[in-house]
Amino acid sequence: MDNPFENERNGFEPHPPAPQEPVQPVQPAPPVQQPAPEYLQPQNLFEEDPSDVTEEPAPTEEPVPPVQQVQPVQHVQSVQPVQNVPPAFSAEDDSFNPIVQTGVYDDNRFFEIPTVTIEEAAARAAQSAQPPAKSKVNKGLLVVIIVLSALLGAGMFGIVGYSILQAKTPAVSPQKEVDPIFPIPDFTWPNNGGFDDPEIPATTAPAEHKESDYSDKADSSFGGLTLDEKPEDALTNNAYNAEYAFKAASDSVVSVLCFTGDTDDNTNVISQGSGIVLTSDGFVVTNSHVVNDSKTAYAIKVVTADSREYKAGVVGFDSRTDLAVLKLADASALKPAVFGNSDQIGLGEDLIVIGNPGGIDYQNSVTKGIVSAINRDASSRNIVKYIQTDAPINPGNSGGPAVNKYGQVIGVASAKIVDEKYEGIGFCIPSVQVKQICDSLIRNGYVEGRVKIGITGTAVTAGDAATYSIPRGIEVASIDENGPCGGTELKPKDIITEFDGKPITSFAEMYEALEPHRAGDKAKLKFYRSSDKKDYEIEITLQEDKR
Repeated sequence: MDNPFENERNGFEPHPPAPQEPVQPVQPAPPVQQPAPEYLQPQNLFEEDPSDVTEEPAPTEEPVPPVQQVQPVQHVQSVQPVQNVPPAFSAEDDSFNPIVQTGVYDDNRFFEIPTVTIEEAAARAAQSAQPPAKSKVNKGLLVVIIVLSALLGAGMFGIVGYSILQAKTPAVSPQKEVDPIFPIPDFTWPNNGGFDDPEIPATTAPAEHKESDYSDKADSSFGGLTLDEKPEDALTNNAYNAEYAFKAASDSVVSVLCFTGDTDDNTNVISQGSGIVLTSDGFVVTNSHVVNDSKTAYAIKVVTADSREYKAGVVGFDSRTDLAVLKLADASALKPAVFGNSDQIGLGEDLIVIGNPGGIDYQNSVTKGIVSAINRDASSRNIVKYIQTDAPINPGNSGGPAVNKYGQVIGVASAKIVDEKYEGIGFCIPSVQVKQICDSLIRNGYVEGRVKIGITGTAVTAGDAATYSIPRGIEVASIDENGPCGGTELKPKDIITEFDGKPITSFAEMYEALEPHRAGDKAKLKFYRSSDKKDYEIEITLQEDKR
C-alpha cells in the first residue's frame, strides 16, 4: 500500500522492495506467511549491509526458549506495511515524542523503529487490511480554498463595478465629512420625513417644473425684515413662557409640500418641510434643501396653520446659508412672524421649535429646549454660524421657527446630528443672517454681491484622501464653459486645493474665501491632477452669482 506520509512529501509511489532471502519460521510458533519482500530487516538498518553478512545455519529442532518464540521483528515483517501508520504521529498529543515515535526516513522510504508488541502488531495488521480512510483534512481544505476563491472573485467584481459606477456618476453635491481629530459627523438635513438625504447626488435627472420658478415675483421695493428688541418687561413679567411663545408665533408657521407631479395627488409628495410667513401677501422663508436647492425641481404647495392651501414657487434660494424664499400665489391677510435679534440671546435661554415633524400629519407641533451654544461651525457645506439647541428638531421641522419665550423668531430650524453617539444636538440659522439673506432674495431673486467660479464638484473627505493618496479639496464634476473656469486648463476630476492662497478642503472654506470678492476680481486657483500627480495654477476672473 502507498505511504500517505511519503506521497504527500514526494508525490510518487514508494520504491519497489529490495529482494532478500526467505527466513525460516521459528518453531514451535504457529506457521506464518513468508516474510514480505517489502522491507529490509529493521534490526539491520543501522548495521552493515545484509548482503555482506554470512547467513547463519538454519535452527535445529531443539526447543526454543520463550524469548525466541516471540519474535516481534518477524511479526512486524509479516504486516504489510508498517509505514501505513504510526497512529501516534499527532501534534495534538502532548506525549508525542518525535525521537521515540518517529521512524527513520531514508532512501525515499519511511521505516519505523521496531518497538511493538504482538498485540499491537495484530491490531496494525487488521488496520492495514482495511482501505485507507479518506482524508477529512484535505476535503476541508478544498472547501476552504473554494469559498475563499469565491469571496475573492466577488470582491474583485464589486470593486470593478463600483469603480465603473463612480466613473459614470458625476458628483454634484458635497459629501458628508467626519473630522479626523474629533469625529462628530456632519449633520443630517431633517427633510422629507427622514427618507431623503439631499447630500446624496441624484442618479437620474429630475423632472423640471418651470411653473415653480417665481423669479419674476421678486419685489425690489421690499423694505426688509425688522428685528425687534426684547420686551422692556422681559425680566419682570412671568407671563413669558413656552405657552405664550407658541400662541404668539404658531399662526405664522406653514407647511411646505413638494411634489414630483400633480399637487392634488399626495402620493407625489417627495419632500416636506416647514416655513415662516414673512409678509402678509405671501413671502415665506424655508430651508433651501427642502426645495432641493432649485427653483424648478418640484411643484410646491403651502398649507397655512388654518388649513388654507396655496400654490407656491421659489423666488430665490441660497445653498450657502440653506435659505430659500417662496411666494404664495394670490395670498393676502397672512400673519407675519415677529423676528427678534439673535445677537441678544444668551446660553441657557429657553426656546421652542414649531413645525411639522414627520410631515403635515403633525402640523404645528412644538418642542422645547434651551440655547446650548452660539456661533457653531456645524457643516462643511455652508457659511452659517449656527445656534445650537437641545430642542428636538425632527424630519419636517426644516424651515420652521426657533422662538424665544417672548414669541420672537430668533432662528430657522435647519439641521441636527443623527448618530447613536449623540443626543440633543440641533442647529438653527440665526435671525440676523436670515434677515440679510431674505432681504436680498426678496428684492433680487438672488443674493446680491455673491461671486462664483463656475464649477460643480464633490468635497474630498479625509478618508478619501488617505485611501487614494490624494489631497483634500473640491473634486471638479463639471465646468460652466461660460463661467470663470471655462476655457482654462482646469478639467473634470481635477481637485481644487487652494483659492487665492487659502487652502480649500470643503465647500464652506471655498464659500468663505469667495465672500470678500466681487465680480471682476481676479484670483488664483491651484489644483491637483491625479492622472499625472502634479499641481497646477491658473488665474480666473470672478463673475456675479445670480442663481
